[in-house]
Amino acid sequence: MEELVGLILKAGELLLTCGAEMARVEETIERMGRAAGFSAVESYATPTGLFVSLHAPDGRVYTRVKRIRGGHSNIALIAEVNSLSRAFAAGKITAEELRYALERLQEEGAGNAAARPLIGGGGALAFAMMVGGSWLEGLVAGVVGALVLFVVSRMERRFPKVIQAAAGSMVAAAAVTIVGQRLSINTNIAILGAVMVLAPGLVITTAIRDLLSGELVSGLSRSAEALVIAVAIAAGVAVVLSLGGA
Repeated sequence: MEELVGLILKAGELLLTCGAEMARVEETIERMGRAAGFSAVESYATPTGLFVSLHAPDGRVYTRVKRIRGGHSNIALIAEVNSLSRAFAAGKITAEELRYALERLQEEGAGNAAARPLIGGGGALAFAMMVGGSWLEGLVAGVVGALVLFVVSRMERRFPKVIQAAAGSMVAAAAVTIVGQRLSINTNIAILGAVMVLAPGLVITTAIRDLLSGELVSGLSRSAEALVIAVAIAAGVAVVLSLGGA
């Protein structure tokens, strides 16, 4: 039973650290707990903590508290854990297979991390052109956006998201400003496209879903997080521009 408790807690922890909404985390824990043979499952998730109580048929109660520190948005990993939990609940995989799969996901993650800057750069390019930029401005935004994501990825395990956002926006503004001194481009559009890779879109979406699900604590805390990140992005750009940017 102890091993099963650990597996259930690990699945919930992975979901939380990757930005899953609270309703999904609690539903996954309850589904896995029932599939593991526990007679009653109680769970309470917040963005910074996970509380689980599992009642075994013999009367024993297993209660665990897990502090969640840091994390990063990873929709692919959320989907992987969700699929594994459903497969376990349906009896398609054993507890040992589940343990191996969760350990693999924790160590390697889901999806190709090296492709993240490239994909983000493509998004920055598209956004710059969508707001009226030329191909050249879009290209600059794309390259700088990829650079920003690379820099931020080096900071993920060392600094909080607010610092990452501020530093990333400063890198974006500085890089575009330097390029703008050599090329005839609208630096405002290029900067806007480049910093969009830092926008807390998933955090905002998850906050709304939490609020609609009645998870007021997590919904409000994530809304505040998104607001602070947005302010940090704006502040980072403002600092660079005030020091002699465009």
